[in-house]
Order: sequence, then C-alpha cells, then structure tokens
Amino acid sequence: MRKYEVERLILEPHFHAVRDTFASYLPDGSGQPLDELRKTEFLVDPAVHDAPRHFAACREDGKLIVIAPETVDELDLDTLVAVLAHEFGHAADFAYPGEWMLLHPGEEAQQAIWIRGMDGERADRWRSSLWRDRGRDEIERTADAIAEVVTGQRILYCGGCTLQCFHGPEVRHRRRPEGLR
Repeated sequence: MRKYEVERLILEPHFHAVRDTFASYLPDGSGQPLDELRKTEFLVDPAVHDAPRHFAACREDGKLIVIAPETVDELDLDTLVAVLAHEFGHAADFAYPGEWMLLHPGEEAQQAIWIRGMDGERADRWRSSLWRDRGRDEIERTADAIAEVVTGQRILYCGGCTLQCFHGPEVRHRRRPEGLR
C-alpha cells in the first residue's frame, strides 16, 4: 500500500463532495458552472502541517489542494469540511483570477460577488491590477466569502488553533482574525 493511502481513502469522498459542490455552482448571472474546479486534485502530504493550525493548502493555480494526513485523526467532520470549503474558495479564486470580488473588504460582513461580465471602471480596475495586489488577509477572507456563497454556510473560526468550522461549539471569531497564519 502506498504511503498515506489509508488517509487518502478516508479523505477522498469528502474532497469529492466539496469539489462537486463548488464545480456545479452557478455564479450569479453567469449561467455556467465553475467547471475549472473539476480539474482540482488533492495530495496527502505531511509537509503542509508545518504549524499546529495548518492542515491544508491550495496551489496558486487552483488545480491542487494539499491535505495533511493528520486531518484524519485530529479534525472532526465539521472542521474537515469547512477547511476543504475554505481551500476550494481559494481554488475558485485562483482558477478564475479577477472574477471574484469582496463587496465590503475590511468590514465584518464579507460577501464575495462574481464580476465576470460586469462592465464599469471598478470591475475593470479590479481585473487589471487590484486583484493581484491584494494582501494576505484579503485573499484569505475572499476564500471564506466564496465558500459561504457556494455552500450557503458561513466559515467561522473555532477552537484553540482557530480553525475553520461551520457550527463549532467554541466559536471564537465571526470571521477570520486579521493576521491569522
């Protein structure tokens, strides 16, 4: 059996369920699902667990999500699915560069909107330079906001490591704390 094959077999149905949810999502006004996300694969690799709260990461082209094998033993199902939804929020953001925008960046109420096909100076400026110049916090909050739009569930941050969750008993923050790494 290949290294981490057991963890891969356990994680696979959850990964596919979240991927299917994102890939079949129809952004407002687009009429087209997020088909690029069907190409997103996953790899089980302990290197991603380089800090107590790091269990997954998305490559910057949206085509690969790396998941730590420790997720199997250390995360409950709610947290695992919320982490995967957050990573697929990144995948949607990266696979469709400049097509998602936070409506109210920096405010408590974050909302991601699909701007493909939108005309206007703000949308053009966003696509041409602002998307690439975002800070780390805005990129992370965009992933959460996209996950919320797609799943209908708000990403919260729970527990001692401040991990993504949907309904955790120890919700500490409504949204991602600024500077969380």
